[in-house]
Amino acid sequence: MTQLAGFLDKYDTLIFDLDGVITCEQHYWTAAALTVWEVLHSADYFGTQKLDAAQMSKTSAEIRKQVFCADRTITLLKKKGVNNNWDLGYVVFACAKILGTEDFEAIYSYAQGFSDDILEVYDLIGKKLSEVMPGVDTKRNGELWTRMQMCFQEWFLGEENFKKQFGRNPILKGKGGLCYSEEPLIDGEKLKTIFDLLKKENKRLCIGTGRPKLEMEIPMESFGIMPQLDQKGIVHYDHVQTTEARTGVNVTKPHPFVFLKAFYGVDYPEEKILEEAKAPKRHENVLVIGDAGADILAAQAAGMDFCAVLTGVSGQEARGYFEETGADYILDSLENFLVE
Repeated sequence: MTQLAGFLDKYDTLIFDLDGVITCEQHYWTAAALTVWEVLHSADYFGTQKLDAAQMSKTSAEIRKQVFCADRTITLLKKKGVNNNWDLGYVVFACAKILGTEDFEAIYSYAQGFSDDILEVYDLIGKKLSEVMPGVDTKRNGELWTRMQMCFQEWFLGEENFKKQFGRNPILKGKGGLCYSEEPLIDGEKLKTIFDLLKKENKRLCIGTGRPKLEMEIPMESFGIMPQLDQKGIVHYDHVQTTEARTGVNVTKPHPFVFLKAFYGVDYPEEKILEEAKAPKRHENVLVIGDAGADILAAQAAGMDFCAVLTGVSGQEARGYFEETGADYILDSLENFLVE
């Protein structure tokens, strides 16, 4: 008889990251690579070419391989704490402009010298980028970053969803939408069984993701696990963006904001969350499940236990990192939530 693993008995609340845990980031990484390529080359941005969306889609695998050095750049930047794929694209584009090159191997080498404190890196490259792009707001979350974010959304959502969400046409038409190809990281029936059993055990199931609301909802609904979630415990990038705009505080992971807000609920005052982040309490009955450095650092800063799953970009190679960083549990995948 299939049942939940015993270590889960300890926890009343489970907070799941999405990408690398439940959902596969492959299409996100492809969208990030296509964004870098378009913003570098298109006459609508900082290039001289007239691009064709259909042709770019056909060659997307080759573009991603080149832009991210066969995904080595993704692995490197994720280890340094880059949490969302807008930042991934922004950093690579910024490096290309700072170095004045489209030699992506050179960009990879340059990024190897970055500090492991990614928040410091954002400030550094923003300042250096402003020197080579005078007159452009180059800081993270600034005008350039936002234009790249919208380009990414065009690729991931596709033309129709983009128009629905943002009320305007994409700059480059003809994008079909990578979101429609998403599949869960583990067998869909096993995933649903896990969430059904957790709900049956009266666990409070939450989400703390860097995805925007629509991009979170599409897979959660298609995978059939949205009904099991506590709707007040679903925190996504829209919450981060609103809080950053209102307070001026950077609350993206590895800041603990996302996990604390999921725990307390979306209606809980942001000021109280930011105050607690300065002097964390211990939430011993809360377990965060994630796949990346930003996840474990945010969970620890929130005073919560952490379960690492090795289904992120680094795979099994991440085991050593999570051991050194003090993960409470390290699993091959969410499938290990089930035992016979």
